Amino acid sequence: MTTYRERRAAKAERLREWAGKREAKSEAAYEASHSATAGIPFGQPILVGHHSEGRHRRAIERSDNAMRRAVENSQKAESMRARADGIEAAADRAIYSDDPDAIERLAEQIETETARRDAMKAKNAEFRKAAGAEFRALTFYEKDQTLPFASFTVKNLTANIGRKRKRLAGLKAKAGQ
Repeated sequence: MTTYRERRAAKAERLREWAGKREAKSEAAYEASHSATAGIPFGQPILVGHHSEGRHRRAIERSDNAMRRAVENSQKAESMRARADGIEAAADRAIYSDDPDAIERLAEQIETETARRDAMKAKNAEFRKAAGAEFRALTFYEKDQTLPFASFTVKNLTANIGRKRKRLAGLKAKAGQ
């Protein structure tokens, strides 16, 4: 059975292959656009009423349709490449539950974030102590705006640490079975 990381890498590879095929279609449509009007000199106006009018209009329409297909395929190829890049970037920083070193990496991440949170709290406490009475006179909103780290950043980091601790406990329980 393949791991989730391998499946994500396979999807990114498929997207890159599809992007290559779309790019080839785009190039073919671009060439078709130019070949559709190959017999008509550049800047030649449509000769209204002439026997070549219908052929000229059809050639311009074929050229326009081919150019639209070329642009559409090129944009789709770029979109697929961007999605593949996003998948690979996410896989590089993610910790998947079926990774062999998931428990160690998650524990390390928890320690790092806990140290970061503690440093934020210490810096805020130091700022409060240095500010004194003028800081205590401010409203909650003004205090939050004045602090080096707003309260929501510390709270969000604390919530993420708690969520990761629960996940770590679940991984350890699963590994113990």
